[in-house]
Amino acid sequence: MALEEEQQQSGEEADPQSSRTGTSPEAAIDRFSWMNDTLEWGVRAQPGKRGLTMRDLNVGSYGEVPESSSDMSRRPRGAFPISGIPRTDLYALSAKVDLWADNAVDLYEEAIQRRWMGHLEIAWEEITPQPYEYELAMRQLCTELAQQASIETDLIGQWLHKMNYAYHEVKTFLASEIFDTGRHYTIFRHRALHNGGSLGLESAGQFNRRMMETRPGWTEVSVFLYLVRGPLTLLLYRFGEAYARNKADQLLFRKCMEDKTRHMAYGMAHVRYAVENQPEGFGLGLSNLMRGVERDLVRDLNDPVLWEALAIIIGGSVENIAGGMAVVEDLKQRYIEDYLRRMQWAGINKTEANLSPDLAVFLRREETAPSGD
Repeated sequence: MALEEEQQQSGEEADPQSSRTGTSPEAAIDRFSWMNDTLEWGVRAQPGKRGLTMRDLNVGSYGEVPESSSDMSRRPRGAFPISGIPRTDLYALSAKVDLWADNAVDLYEEAIQRRWMGHLEIAWEEITPQPYEYELAMRQLCTELAQQASIETDLIGQWLHKMNYAYHEVKTFLASEIFDTGRHYTIFRHRALHNGGSLGLESAGQFNRRMMETRPGWTEVSVFLYLVRGPLTLLLYRFGEAYARNKADQLLFRKCMEDKTRHMAYGMAHVRYAVENQPEGFGLGLSNLMRGVERDLVRDLNDPVLWEALAIIIGGSVENIAGGMAVVEDLKQRYIEDYLRRMQWAGINKTEANLSPDLAVFLRREETAPSGD
């Protein structure tokens, strides 16, 4: 008050800023020098048909994705760097080749635009009690699928925090995938427990452990998650929809199938990008890595619990399990064929010739080979 009275007596106008801080107006202006600190100014992002998407915002320097990044902060790509900021992390994945996929930015937009709520969109009242043996089989299938979803959630979570923020398109997409797999876990658990049900047996889990304990890099994990496990999960969703006894179950499996297709689109694109941009021989290394992986896969494919449950669902009862098991064997064959196609598309030389002999059995080539008569 004394300062204001003094200024009024001297005929000077009081400046609120200077009176609060005790600094001159010139010094106050200097305090806002940060407003000039920007790597980009004047950029205009134009909304597209689907609104202002992440791709629309990738203009000017904001769309420049570096081949590698030494920035160990959580600075959004394009923000003005400040010297002297302590490192907040030591990102193990700081090279584009370690995690990138060109389609990640668009898959993220698809994920947020096609999100769904199982507790509201599934007409649970339509899922009426079925014969006891069929219900047990469905509960076992749902238990397996819930476990696969929880493994995927934890697996991505192990690697997400290791990814540099220079590649936010991938990080945000994978965050949406975690949200999807969390929903898949709860939706299949809900289905198993519906109508006074129960959860079934835990999966044998040989391949689950292989994925969780993999350490070389995210690309290796992506091969396991998206090119090996992904095609099987997708087939289980498809067969679940095809043999569902009501529209609610059909919708449940279909929605999960749409999510899974999106997840695999990223994984396959990343592995292909990595094989094409890593030093020569990287793809061969991935092919050699599959020897032990395929042994684990054989153990899981030979475990009877899931397949017997699926055969009962397909056949409709225990009495018709033989017919259902014939379809299950077709599913296994389709799975191995799909696995080989996806590996080759990604640039990994995996063929019937170098497939594990125990895994090649599921292709049933001897059964379909023409006789010598």
